[in-house]
Amino acid sequence: MKWVGVKHGQVSRHLFEPLFPRWPTNDVPVGSVTNGVHMPSWDSAIADTVWSNAGGKDRWRGDLTTLEQDIYNTSDESLWQMRNSSRNNLVEYTRKKYVRQLSVSGQSPELMEVAKSVFDPNVLTIGFARRFVPYKRPDLLLHNEERFIRLLTNLEHPVKLVIAGKSPPFDEAGKNLIRKWVQFIQRNNLHKHVVFLSDYDMALTQHLVKGVDVWLNTPRRPWEACGTSGMKVLVNGGINLSELD
Repeated sequence: MKWVGVKHGQVSRHLFEPLFPRWPTNDVPVGSVTNGVHMPSWDSAIADTVWSNAGGKDRWRGDLTTLEQDIYNTSDESLWQMRNSSRNNLVEYTRKKYVRQLSVSGQSPELMEVAKSVFDPNVLTIGFARRFVPYKRPDLLLHNEERFIRLLTNLEHPVKLVIAGKSPPFDEAGKNLIRKWVQFIQRNNLHKHVVFLSDYDMALTQHLVKGVDVWLNTPRRPWEACGTSGMKVLVNGGINLSELD
């Protein structure tokens, strides 16, 4: 993350360069901050138990010299059990929230029945949740819809996707991106494979970062300094798949 902070400083100095027309770019008075997340706030109870067994309850505080090796010593079985349990919890949460969401919006009883059993807890689950703005490219997966549908519905290696997010109040472009996803799901009858969860907030984020196997981040380079949401996934045994920003 230190490199990300340095890169952010370089990009920011370039952006502010017009305000200092006679200054060399490196002398533009804009610094950088190394970004990060507070791990104890974002690791699940399951992950907390695994990491406590590996490095003690105060593993994130004080001397971190042995922490990397402590984590390496954790058995594959413990890590896989953590991942499976976390995914199961997310699937259960997604079903309940999706049923409530459909009920409030007046959807058909048939679709609500589908919602009660969406997502197989044994299938790879991808998560995408953030503000819906064009530079974050939330519709990148829809660039080739036919290929994406084949990936989602592959009988041997299926994939599930849970999406959440909001657009800024007066951002029509962001609202159109949300509509694009909702229409894609409805048009192709993909309710069992892709779920868009509304009312995006901190509580929803916590469930997602604790439960998904892969966290997807697709910003347009170099518009985003770093993806802190991806760091929250890592502490829960998930993988952060991101644009190299």
